[in-house]
Amino acid sequence: MQMKKLLWPDERSRATFILLLPLIMLLSNAAIAADKPAIGYVDVRKLLLESKVGKKTKAEFEKIIKEKESALTKEEEKLKAMQEAFQKDQLMMTDDQKKAKQKAFQEKAEAYQKMVKDAKQEVNKKDNEYAAKSLAEIRGIVADLAREMKLNLVLEASESGLLYAEEGMDLTSKVMEKYDAKTK
Repeated sequence: MQMKKLLWPDERSRATFILLLPLIMLLSNAAIAADKPAIGYVDVRKLLLESKVGKKTKAEFEKIIKEKESALTKEEEKLKAMQEAFQKDQLMMTDDQKKAKQKAFQEKAEAYQKMVKDAKQEVNKKDNEYAAKSLAEIRGIVADLAREMKLNLVLEASESGLLYAEEGMDLTSKVMEKYDAKTK
């Protein structure tokens, strides 16, 4: 009984506290909820691959790559034919003729390696240009959507190391919808 008196000087203050406790909890939860930041995330890689623009760009890249591969295959076949002809005829050639053929083959092989390097650089350059242009457009759409939805923060799903997020926080489909509509 002595302990009760120390905590609650009278029954009235105890009853008041018990009645006000749910209200205090409600207000503290409301304050916590008001301070809770609004966060979303976007899977940019998915946008770049699955959007209409991404699919169109992928088809263009595949076309360019096939053209480059075709040209490289023709050059490779010429090199093989040159090498086979050299091996077949080398017994009947003089040393000067062998050196000349080897030099011609070496030049052709170096030209082929340059073609391979140039093809890779061209494809990478086009890929980087597409990515830079697309990312700029996507960032603008994400910023507009974040303002519209009153979000405090939008993360990039694959780059941020995002391991878990509630389903409603994924903005990818909304951004893709706006991106596809904007780039028609």
